[in-house]
Amino acid sequence: MSFTIKQVLKESTETLSNKLVCPKNICRMDSEHFLMHVLKVNRSFLYMSENSKLSTENLNQYNLLLKQRLLGRPFAQILGSQQFYKSDFFVDENVLIPRSETEIIIPEIIKSGDYIYNERESLTLIDAGTGTGCIGISLALERNKWNILLLEKELKSLHILNSNLERFQLSNCYIIFSDWLSSISNDFADIIVSNPPYIDKSKDVIDEYVKKFEPSSALYADGDGLSEIKKIIKNSKRVLKKEGLLFLEIGYKQSENVISILRKNYYKDIKTILDYNGIKRFVVARHT
Repeated sequence: MSFTIKQVLKESTETLSNKLVCPKNICRMDSEHFLMHVLKVNRSFLYMSENSKLSTENLNQYNLLLKQRLLGRPFAQILGSQQFYKSDFFVDENVLIPRSETEIIIPEIIKSGDYIYNERESLTLIDAGTGTGCIGISLALERNKWNILLLEKELKSLHILNSNLERFQLSNCYIIFSDWLSSISNDFADIIVSNPPYIDKSKDVIDEYVKKFEPSSALYADGDGLSEIKKIIKNSKRVLKKEGLLFLEIGYKQSENVISILRKNYYKDIKTILDYNGIKRFVVARHT
């Protein structure tokens, strides 16, 4: 029995919504993207050709993708890529999938970085715990005169990180295997940015599918979720140049604790940046 594009999208949307307890509009988007991937077409084609029938081969390919999604595997892992800022990045089960809220920090870093570059006529930025490299690479694509280091300590992440760097053929961006900032010299960087693990291990506040399919090393931290943030703040004092900036992504209701840690380490000009939901998602501070 053959199925039209319209039938397949309708049935798979219903199935995903019921199985994953997910809003139908999100499930519809997943269904459309899977079909666009299989047919190698855009969304307009799906709607202009909704009465076209799928071949048996295409239907089988589509059902294989759908089966993985029904198990809860993230959409980005199934297709092997995720859009972030202005580019697509390779992902797999060994790296944290880039989140849209993290994009908010990119223009903020560019604004501050441009000011520093204009004053010093050079800029070195470190993306610590880079994962896919999405933050550092996005910045390198925007500012080709900045020197950008991608620091990663998880060996399993390096394959995807290297693939993303090769994909964009950047000459101003480099990978360094390092446990946070331990491999970096004193007074080296103008800006450090990091999206570290910050979820408290003792609290079950994470979606079960995120917990199941994304790396725990990129999610959880000890000490109320602050242990890795503390390490970065402590070491960044050594690595940052005078008046250098530290940008940190943080967890829900962590801003007061993080600001306190920064003050104890003599950071100044501390401010927070909200995400799309009005949550204090980023902290920015200046090294004295």
